[in-house]
Amino acid sequence: MNWLNLHHLKYFLIIAEEGSISAASKKLLVGQPALSSQLKQFEEYLGLKLFNRLGRRMILTPEGEYVLKYARAIKQLEDELISNLGHASEAGVVEFILGAQESVPKSMIALAVSAIKTVPHIKVKVIEGTGEELFTFLVGGKIDFFLGNFRPMDEGKEMIYASLAKEQVSIWGAKVYSKLKKNFPHSLKGERFVLPGFQNPLRHDFEKFMLEMGLTFEVAIEAQDTALLKELAVRGQGLIVMGEESTSTWVDAGKLIKVGSIPKLSEEYWLGMVRKKIDNEHQKMIIKAIGN
Repeated sequence: MNWLNLHHLKYFLIIAEEGSISAASKKLLVGQPALSSQLKQFEEYLGLKLFNRLGRRMILTPEGEYVLKYARAIKQLEDELISNLGHASEAGVVEFILGAQESVPKSMIALAVSAIKTVPHIKVKVIEGTGEELFTFLVGGKIDFFLGNFRPMDEGKEMIYASLAKEQVSIWGAKVYSKLKKNFPHSLKGERFVLPGFQNPLRHDFEKFMLEMGLTFEVAIEAQDTALLKELAVRGQGLIVMGEESTSTWVDAGKLIKVGSIPKLSEEYWLGMVRKKIDNEHQKMIIKAIGN
């Protein structure tokens, strides 16, 4: 039986991603002559021409594009194996890494962890970051789940999504803003707001609402972390736009008041994952747990 040389496959993948032998050589810390020789051996083994050479650039052939799909899939499986090896001795416990968008409220992260933990023999590790970097980690196999308030799409991966929660969005502020309850939402005209960045869909939806109402406003501060947004609102730095569930603890403690709800505006949180070629039974159980 002839075995595929995984070193050859890795070298091919890096060359394809970097676009040249020289760039791949620097990334791999392998000399260019040796890398070229390894690529030649790989092409001879497969009986295929994988690249067309255009100066120093390496352009994938149609056969190369085909091989690249499998190379990426094998690399993902390798990453999953390495990620789980450290926990193989924990009596069948499987670790899943949850990447939570930094703008997602901590209450929603806790809800996602609780849903995942309903599946037996599951260990959860949580990391936070921007939606863009976490989605890159997801498709690269570095995290198992993406938790955010949007559903990113990737044509090269089979994505699975489950709706974790949906909450009504309202305007909140310190007690000094209680006068704005009267004549809401027109009372918001000219007021100061503490808002998430433009990458947050809620920011877009809120600004669209204000534009349709013909209401101008001031963006006093931008911040992604919801805990920081609420803390700034408590300190009177401006009004915030947030879901009912995300602010309930602060409202119960008397730190925030609801100025008013925005009709037809809600925020939905999604748990996304790439369908794995192995261990997909755990994924099915987790999706079912979230659905319940």
